[in-house]
Amino acid sequence: MTQPDCNATSDARGATWIMVGVCTRSESHSCVVCHVGRRSDWCELDEAANILLERGRRRREYDSGTVVFAQGEFNKGVYCVSGGTVGIRRFDGDGNSVLLALAYPGDTIGYRSFLTGREHKTSAEALGPAVVCHIDRPTITALLAGNPALGRRFLKRLVGEVEHAHDAMFRQATLSNRDKLICLLLTLVRRHGRQHTDGPQSIDLPVSRRDLASMIGARHETLSRIIGRLESDGIAHFSGRQVTIPNVEALAAGVDCCA
Repeated sequence: MTQPDCNATSDARGATWIMVGVCTRSESHSCVVCHVGRRSDWCELDEAANILLERGRRRREYDSGTVVFAQGEFNKGVYCVSGGTVGIRRFDGDGNSVLLALAYPGDTIGYRSFLTGREHKTSAEALGPAVVCHIDRPTITALLAGNPALGRRFLKRLVGEVEHAHDAMFRQATLSNRDKLICLLLTLVRRHGRQHTDGPQSIDLPVSRRDLASMIGARHETLSRIIGRLESDGIAHFSGRQVTIPNVEALAAGVDCCA
């Protein structure tokens, strides 16, 4: 049977929670058979380790905007996203924030502050209805001690994040704000896009326009001007949080997002 899409986002909160709830109920509470288990960091644990994991894991449903963990809090373990989308955000001393990354089902978050034994350097919040599992510090410590493969997966995830950060820094220095927004839209369409029978694709954005601006390092006013130009060019149309892309190839033409 095809599993329901746990990444579904919608302005209709009730309908979205139905989708996330189906994902939660349709699977056993065991990580061994979790619908994201095969692509998570926990997929290589043996039977004894899985029993230990189950004892130290707590599953929780989050409403949109609810904080999973807060910047400055001491780390109490790691988190695995099971359903929905979680935003990783950093605040400055004045309360301004930048959305740094998006976490999806199968992603482990909060592990860097666990490894350093210090407070969280970022906050995590549900960007829509979400399901997240928390694994406490004693459990993770015991699992790492007995399962080197888990530590290697954490290391591989960390290296991937560093490489992603380097790519983002390079794009920040070499691409125009317009091209950076196009690259971001192309990334979002792969995760949140819906193909229509008549050809166009649409995205229900999981983030606000202010967050879009922060993710490309631009002011909100600059983003508005870029959106206006994309609409004038006919390659993207914005209505609230919905973006319609008539032709993805036309949107991507001439933009090197891997630069």
